[in-house]
Amino acid sequence: MLRSDLAARIHAMERAEDEERRARLRREAARGPRRAASPESAETGMGLPALGAPVPADGTEAAAGALPGEAARSEAEQTASLKRESSIMAAGTLISRVLGLVRSSLLTTAMLGTSLALDTFQAANTLPNVIFNLLSAGVLNAILIPQIVKAMKRKDGGREFVDRLLTVSFAAVLLITVLATLTSPWLLHIYFSGSGPARTLTTFFGFICMPQILFYGLYAILGQVLNARGQFAAFMWSPVLANVIQISGLVWFLVQFGAHGDPATWTASMVWVVAGTTTAGIAVQGLFLIIPLWRGGFRWRPRWGIRGYGLGAAARLTVWTFSALLIAQMVGIATKKMLSWVRVHHPEVSSISAYDNAFLIFMLPHGLITVSILTALFPRMSSAHADGDTDGLRSLVRRGLTSPAVAVIPCSIAMVVLARPGVQTIWSLQSDQVMPLAGAVAIMGIGLLPFGISTLQQRYCFAREDGRQNLIMQAILSGTQLVLVSLVFVVPAGGALWTVAAAQTVGNAVVSVVWIVAASRQMNGLGMRSVALSWLRLLAASVISGVPTAVAVWAMGLLGEGRLMSLLTLAVGGCLFVGVFLAAAKLLKIDEVGSLLDPILRRLHLAR
Repeated sequence: MLRSDLAARIHAMERAEDEERRARLRREAARGPRRAASPESAETGMGLPALGAPVPADGTEAAAGALPGEAARSEAEQTASLKRESSIMAAGTLISRVLGLVRSSLLTTAMLGTSLALDTFQAANTLPNVIFNLLSAGVLNAILIPQIVKAMKRKDGGREFVDRLLTVSFAAVLLITVLATLTSPWLLHIYFSGSGPARTLTTFFGFICMPQILFYGLYAILGQVLNARGQFAAFMWSPVLANVIQISGLVWFLVQFGAHGDPATWTASMVWVVAGTTTAGIAVQGLFLIIPLWRGGFRWRPRWGIRGYGLGAAARLTVWTFSALLIAQMVGIATKKMLSWVRVHHPEVSSISAYDNAFLIFMLPHGLITVSILTALFPRMSSAHADGDTDGLRSLVRRGLTSPAVAVIPCSIAMVVLARPGVQTIWSLQSDQVMPLAGAVAIMGIGLLPFGISTLQQRYCFAREDGRQNLIMQAILSGTQLVLVSLVFVVPAGGALWTVAAAQTVGNAVVSVVWIVAASRQMNGLGMRSVALSWLRLLAASVISGVPTAVAVWAMGLLGEGRLMSLLTLAVGGCLFVGVFLAAAKLLKIDEVGSLLDPILRRLHLAR
């Protein structure tokens, strides 16, 4: 029932997007067309807009810096469109992240906290993500949207080009999935330090989890096609379905088997329930995207052969991008390997599972705010570059620097002061597991804005098809992280987790500064003075809010630290932080906060 309701909601959003496009078509028709379109170029058979044709998606002419088929609209209209698209994605991300926290909490309960059994599952379940990220976070993201956006500007709408591009992508994902599954025991040996029952359990988990690569790849490929076409809802909402299936599997596990933290106590049935439902959820997440693509008029026909179809530039970009992602993933693997080494030699300290849980909380505001905005900006950035519109690209980059910061900077300080009651509310932890995890969340939280800027840097390089610059930036980031992570061998074992968290924050801060300097030179300035002043005012309001919140959290902690008390502390602290922040923002005349809140207040009939 829940899954059908979610599907209905996604379909409703897709219908709303279609209705909005038709409304824009009617408004544009009322104004009169700016340029006549040839009838024969209006249809491509794929639902892709043809160059100079009325576009079914929104019925207007493509503008510089806008998506192909998007109207040449005013700045205010484009900003409103960006807000709507970001809101749709943010809603899906919010529900998905909340359900992800529920899933993580159930997983921690099922495996008795941050135990060795949880470390084995996290290692086996994370490795497909690592391999998938080599495809999605870099190669697919770098190639698909820019190439599809460019193809959509062609006279035929790019149908044959897109068919061949997708055929190559699907084939590559399938081949990598098969190879990774067959070699999973050796890959996991590189990734995870363990022996005896822990090694056996990790290998078993790995065989079941590794096919996730195929469905992650399907999700990434179809999702990028949806985004390039301006269909954002389903891509951000389908992970909700995955979480529902995985939560159902964990509930079933707890009912049938109870909690097990020792790898030696796990049976084949237990492994299949946990790993099998996890992989099933990812499969549904990817396959579901076929529905909105089909409903939107997209049709794919397998076509082999890529020579002579303009994929040479894409292939060169792939080499640069793959190299950058290979560096990133190798450092990630080394980080996990070092954490597992610390756990082997010091079984009492928190390790991989604690790091993954801290990162899960960290990704909640990042995914909800930054990713939602940048996902909507990325196709526009690609289009602006394809049109040679440097001014438009500069404007979009500035939006990427300023729009997320309005919410990200206060979230960063809130993560610091609310980390302890937050982790105690979400997870059932032993007393000695609380502070390591809370400290890691706080340290990662400080780097929330730099992490977002680093993400923007990748999108910027991908939009410009500048794989070389992206490789340089990734080398700076990963090199900084690796140097700092290596300190786990010299710091006390209890500080290893915090050291890894600090390496992430510092590494992203360094690369953010380097990239902003480089991008400013490439676009003859970004106007960073005004951007930095905006950040400083937001930081001031956030710190003003954080001080009384920290005092309140400390005082309520004296009354007890049970799960219910932690929930109460989190609620009181959160409300206090938001209230003081809004008052401080008004006092400091931070107009961006008011602009963010006004639509919400109007919907609640609290403002005009």
